[in-house]
Amino acid sequence: MKKTSMITLATLVGSSFAVQAALNFSDNFDSYSNGNIAGLGANAIGQGPWAQTGSSVVNPVQVLNGTVVLGTTGQDVYAALSTPISLTVGTTFYIGATVTLTAAQATGDYFMHFTPIVGDTSALAERLYAKSAVGGFVFGYNGTSGAANYSSSVLILNTSYRLVLAYTSVAGTANDTFALYVNPTDTAVELNNTPFFTSGYVGSGAEATNVAGINFRQGTASSAASVIIDNLSVGTIYSELAPVPEPSVGAILGGFGLLGLLMAARRRS
Repeated sequence: MKKTSMITLATLVGSSFAVQAALNFSDNFDSYSNGNIAGLGANAIGQGPWAQTGSSVVNPVQVLNGTVVLGTTGQDVYAALSTPISLTVGTTFYIGATVTLTAAQATGDYFMHFTPIVGDTSALAERLYAKSAVGGFVFGYNGTSGAANYSSSVLILNTSYRLVLAYTSVAGTANDTFALYVNPTDTAVELNNTPFFTSGYVGSGAEATNVAGINFRQGTASSAASVIIDNLSVGTIYSELAPVPEPSVGAILGGFGLLGLLMAARRRS
Protein backbone atom coordinates (compact mmCIF):
# COMPACT_ATOMS: atom_id res chain seq x y z
CA MET A 1 0.00 0.00 0.00
CA LYS A 2 1.24 3.46 -0.82
CA LYS A 3 2.22 5.69 2.06
CA THR A 4 -0.24 8.37 0.94
CA SER A 5 -3.12 5.90 1.21
CA MET A 6 -2.09 5.00 4.76
CA ILE A 7 -2.00 8.68 5.71
CA THR A 8 -5.43 9.24 4.18
CA LEU A 9 -6.97 6.37 6.13
CA ALA A 10 -5.39 7.54 9.38
CA THR A 11 -6.70 11.04 8.72
CA LEU A 12 -10.24 9.73 8.19
CA VAL A 13 -10.14 7.77 11.44
CA GLY A 14 -8.72 10.77 13.28
CA SER A 15 -11.45 12.94 11.82
CA SER A 16 -14.05 10.62 13.34
CA PHE A 17 -12.73 11.47 16.78
CA ALA A 18 -12.65 15.16 15.95
CA VAL A 19 -16.34 15.11 15.00
CA GLN A 20 -17.35 13.36 18.20
CA ALA A 21 -15.14 15.60 20.36
CA ALA A 22 -16.94 18.73 19.11
CA LEU A 23 -20.23 17.69 20.75
CA ASN A 24 -20.88 19.07 24.21
CA PHE A 25 -22.86 15.94 25.09
CA SER A 26 -23.72 12.64 23.41
CA ASP A 27 -25.33 9.44 24.68
CA ASN A 28 -26.95 6.58 22.76
CA PHE A 29 -27.58 4.55 25.95
CA ASP A 30 -26.38 1.34 24.25
CA SER A 31 -23.92 0.37 26.98
CA TYR A 32 -26.44 0.58 29.82
CA SER A 33 -28.20 -2.26 31.57
CA ASN A 34 -31.98 -2.43 31.55
CA GLY A 35 -33.37 -0.77 34.67
CA ASN A 36 -32.94 2.56 36.43
CA ILE A 37 -30.79 5.08 34.58
CA ALA A 38 -30.11 7.13 37.72
CA GLY A 39 -29.52 6.08 41.28
CA LEU A 40 -32.28 6.51 43.84
CA GLY A 41 -31.31 9.49 45.96
CA ALA A 42 -29.35 12.70 45.53
CA ASN A 43 -25.93 11.10 45.99
CA ALA A 44 -26.62 7.71 44.45
CA ILE A 45 -24.57 6.56 41.45
CA GLY A 46 -26.47 6.11 38.20
CA GLN A 47 -25.52 4.74 34.80
CA GLY A 48 -23.14 6.82 32.73
CA PRO A 49 -23.38 10.53 33.63
CA TRP A 50 -27.01 10.37 34.77
CA ALA A 51 -28.21 11.43 38.22
CA GLN A 52 -31.51 12.13 39.91
CA THR A 53 -33.01 15.63 39.83
CA GLY A 54 -34.51 16.59 43.18
CA SER A 55 -35.66 14.02 45.71
CA SER A 56 -38.47 11.99 44.11
CA VAL A 57 -37.67 8.29 43.74
CA VAL A 58 -41.16 7.33 42.50
CA ASN A 59 -41.24 5.55 39.12
CA PRO A 60 -37.53 5.79 38.29
CA VAL A 61 -36.63 6.68 34.70
CA GLN A 62 -35.85 3.42 32.89
CA VAL A 63 -33.40 2.14 30.31
CA LEU A 64 -34.85 -0.53 28.02
CA ASN A 65 -32.80 -2.11 25.25
CA GLY A 66 -30.61 0.93 24.68
CA THR A 67 -33.34 3.57 24.95
CA VAL A 68 -34.65 5.79 27.75
CA VAL A 69 -38.31 5.31 28.67
CA LEU A 70 -40.19 8.17 30.34
CA GLY A 71 -43.49 7.60 32.11
CA THR A 72 -46.17 10.14 32.92
CA THR A 73 -45.01 10.95 36.45
CA GLY A 74 -42.13 10.28 38.82
CA GLN A 75 -38.38 10.72 39.04
CA ASP A 76 -36.59 13.29 36.88
CA VAL A 77 -32.94 12.95 35.80
CA TYR A 78 -30.10 15.03 34.41
CA ALA A 79 -26.60 14.77 32.97
CA ALA A 80 -23.89 17.42 32.86
CA LEU A 81 -22.53 18.64 29.53
CA SER A 82 -18.84 17.90 29.06
CA THR A 83 -18.38 21.60 28.27
CA PRO A 84 -21.05 24.18 29.20
CA ILE A 85 -22.35 26.45 26.43
CA SER A 86 -22.34 30.21 26.97
CA LEU A 87 -25.35 31.79 25.27
CA THR A 88 -23.90 35.06 24.04
CA VAL A 89 -25.93 37.11 21.57
CA GLY A 90 -26.10 35.33 18.21
CA THR A 91 -25.25 31.90 19.65
CA THR A 92 -27.36 28.96 18.47
CA PHE A 93 -27.16 25.64 20.24
CA TYR A 94 -28.92 22.41 19.37
CA ILE A 95 -30.41 19.40 21.10
CA GLY A 96 -30.78 16.31 18.93
CA ALA A 97 -32.80 13.25 19.93
CA THR A 98 -34.66 10.35 18.38
CA VAL A 99 -38.09 10.44 20.00
CA THR A 100 -41.11 8.12 19.95
CA LEU A 101 -44.35 8.97 21.76
CA THR A 102 -46.41 5.95 22.74
CA ALA A 103 -49.17 7.98 24.42
CA ALA A 104 -50.12 11.63 24.92
CA GLN A 105 -52.76 13.50 26.89
CA ALA A 106 -54.89 16.52 26.07
CA THR A 107 -53.49 18.84 28.73
CA GLY A 108 -49.86 18.44 27.69
CA ASP A 109 -46.62 18.65 29.65
CA TYR A 110 -42.88 18.93 29.02
CA PHE A 111 -40.46 16.00 29.05
CA MET A 112 -37.07 17.48 28.12
CA HIS A 113 -35.27 20.72 28.95
CA PHE A 114 -31.87 22.08 29.97
CA THR A 115 -30.56 23.76 33.11
CA PRO A 116 -28.03 26.62 33.39
CA ILE A 117 -26.66 25.02 36.56
CA VAL A 118 -26.09 21.26 36.71
CA GLY A 119 -28.68 19.57 38.91
CA ASP A 120 -30.78 22.72 39.39
CA THR A 121 -34.37 21.95 40.38
CA SER A 122 -35.92 25.35 39.68
CA ALA A 123 -34.39 26.97 36.56
CA LEU A 124 -35.79 24.52 34.00
CA ALA A 125 -35.15 26.24 30.69
CA GLU A 126 -36.30 25.77 27.08
CA ARG A 127 -38.88 23.05 27.66
CA LEU A 128 -40.11 20.64 24.99
CA TYR A 129 -43.81 19.81 25.44
CA ALA A 130 -46.15 17.26 23.89
CA LYS A 131 -49.91 16.83 23.99
CA SER A 132 -52.52 14.74 22.19
CA ALA A 133 -54.27 15.96 19.05
CA VAL A 134 -56.71 14.48 16.57
CA GLY A 135 -54.77 11.77 14.76
CA GLY A 136 -51.76 11.78 17.08
CA PHE A 137 -49.90 14.49 18.99
CA VAL A 138 -48.26 17.92 18.69
CA PHE A 139 -45.05 19.35 20.13
CA GLY A 140 -44.88 22.57 22.12
CA TYR A 141 -42.34 24.99 23.57
CA ASN A 142 -41.99 27.18 26.63
CA GLY A 143 -38.86 29.01 27.76
CA THR A 144 -39.34 29.03 31.52
CA SER A 145 -42.92 28.68 32.78
CA GLY A 146 -46.55 29.32 31.95
CA ALA A 147 -48.50 28.19 28.90
CA ALA A 148 -46.66 26.62 25.96
CA ASN A 149 -46.91 27.42 22.27
CA TYR A 150 -47.84 24.32 20.26
CA SER A 151 -47.28 23.31 16.65
CA SER A 152 -50.24 23.08 14.30
CA SER A 153 -48.91 20.01 12.45
CA VAL A 154 -49.77 16.62 13.93
CA LEU A 155 -47.38 13.69 14.30
CA ILE A 156 -48.21 10.01 14.72
CA LEU A 157 -47.91 7.99 17.91
CA ASN A 158 -45.60 4.95 17.98
CA THR A 159 -43.41 6.46 15.25
CA SER A 160 -39.76 7.41 15.70
CA TYR A 161 -38.75 10.95 14.71
CA ARG A 162 -35.33 12.56 14.62
CA LEU A 163 -35.72 15.92 16.33
CA VAL A 164 -33.33 18.85 16.29
CA LEU A 165 -34.20 21.71 18.63
CA ALA A 166 -32.47 24.98 17.76
CA TYR A 167 -32.24 27.77 20.34
CA THR A 168 -30.82 31.15 19.32
CA SER A 169 -29.87 33.94 21.71
CA VAL A 170 -31.07 37.34 20.45
CA ALA A 171 -30.13 40.77 21.80
CA GLY A 172 -32.71 42.23 24.17
CA THR A 173 -35.08 40.75 26.71
CA ALA A 174 -37.46 37.81 26.26
CA ASN A 175 -36.89 37.52 22.51
CA ASP A 176 -34.72 34.43 22.00
CA THR A 177 -36.02 32.10 19.29
CA PHE A 178 -36.89 28.41 19.11
CA ALA A 179 -37.09 26.16 16.05
CA LEU A 180 -37.90 22.45 15.90
CA TYR A 181 -36.85 20.31 12.95
CA VAL A 182 -38.45 16.88 12.50
CA ASN A 183 -36.60 14.36 10.32
CA PRO A 184 -34.56 17.10 8.60
CA THR A 185 -33.67 16.11 5.03
CA ASP A 186 -30.56 18.26 4.80
CA THR A 187 -28.35 17.16 7.66
CA ALA A 188 -25.48 19.46 6.71
CA VAL A 189 -27.09 22.91 6.44
CA GLU A 190 -29.80 23.94 8.89
CA LEU A 191 -31.36 26.67 6.76
CA ASN A 192 -31.94 24.27 3.86
CA ASN A 193 -34.73 22.74 5.95
CA THR A 194 -38.16 24.12 6.77
CA PRO A 195 -38.73 24.06 10.53
CA PHE A 196 -41.61 21.91 11.71
CA PHE A 197 -42.40 24.52 14.33
CA THR A 198 -41.01 27.91 15.38
CA SER A 199 -41.70 30.19 18.32
CA GLY A 200 -40.51 33.38 19.90
CA TYR A 201 -39.56 33.29 23.55
CA VAL A 202 -42.42 32.21 25.84
CA GLY A 203 -42.15 32.39 29.60
CA SER A 204 -42.39 34.55 32.68
CA GLY A 205 -38.69 34.60 33.54
CA ALA A 206 -35.51 35.82 31.90
CA GLU A 207 -33.75 33.74 29.27
CA ALA A 208 -30.92 31.50 30.38
CA THR A 209 -27.39 32.62 29.53
CA ASN A 210 -25.69 29.28 30.06
CA VAL A 211 -26.37 25.62 29.22
CA ALA A 212 -24.80 23.24 31.74
CA GLY A 213 -27.05 20.17 31.99
CA ILE A 214 -29.54 18.24 29.86
CA ASN A 215 -32.63 16.91 31.63
CA PHE A 216 -35.46 14.39 31.23
CA ARG A 217 -38.68 15.01 33.13
CA GLN A 218 -41.58 12.76 34.02
CA GLY A 219 -44.39 15.29 34.44
CA THR A 220 -47.80 15.02 35.99
CA ALA A 221 -49.90 11.88 35.55
CA SER A 222 -52.87 13.79 34.15
CA SER A 223 -50.96 15.68 31.44
CA ALA A 224 -47.63 14.09 30.50
CA ALA A 225 -46.82 11.94 27.47
CA SER A 226 -45.15 8.52 27.51
CA VAL A 227 -41.89 8.91 25.60
CA ILE A 228 -39.01 6.76 24.33
CA ILE A 229 -35.73 8.62 23.68
CA ASP A 230 -32.54 7.54 21.93
CA ASN A 231 -29.40 9.09 20.41
CA LEU A 232 -29.34 12.24 22.52
CA SER A 233 -26.78 14.94 21.76
CA VAL A 234 -26.11 18.60 22.52
CA GLY A 235 -23.82 20.95 20.63
CA THR A 236 -23.39 24.14 18.65
CA ILE A 237 -22.89 22.68 15.15
CA TYR A 238 -26.11 21.68 13.38
CA SER A 239 -24.53 19.04 11.11
CA GLU A 240 -23.40 17.04 14.15
CA LEU A 241 -26.89 16.93 15.65
CA ALA A 242 -29.21 16.37 12.70
CA PRO A 243 -28.17 12.81 11.78
CA VAL A 244 -28.26 9.99 14.26
CA PRO A 245 -24.75 10.43 15.76
CA GLU A 246 -22.16 8.61 13.69
CA PRO A 247 -19.71 7.02 13.70
CA SER A 248 -20.29 4.85 16.71
CA VAL A 249 -17.46 3.91 19.03
CA GLY A 250 -17.53 0.44 17.48
CA ALA A 251 -17.10 1.89 14.02
CA ILE A 252 -14.17 3.99 15.16
CA LEU A 253 -12.51 1.02 16.84
CA GLY A 254 -13.22 -1.02 13.73
CA GLY A 255 -11.46 1.66 11.72
CA PHE A 256 -8.41 1.34 13.90
CA GLY A 257 -8.56 -2.43 13.50
CA LEU A 258 -8.60 -2.03 9.73
CA LEU A 259 -5.75 0.43 9.95
CA GLY A 260 -3.74 -2.08 11.98
CA LEU A 261 -4.35 -4.86 9.44
CA LEU A 262 -3.28 -2.63 6.58
CA MET A 263 -0.13 -1.58 8.40
CA ALA A 264 0.70 -5.22 9.15
CA ALA A 265 0.17 -6.13 5.50
CA ARG A 266 2.43 -3.28 4.44
CA ARG A 267 5.20 -4.51 6.77
CA ARG A 268 4.97 -7.98 5.26
CA SER A 269 5.17 -6.69 1.68
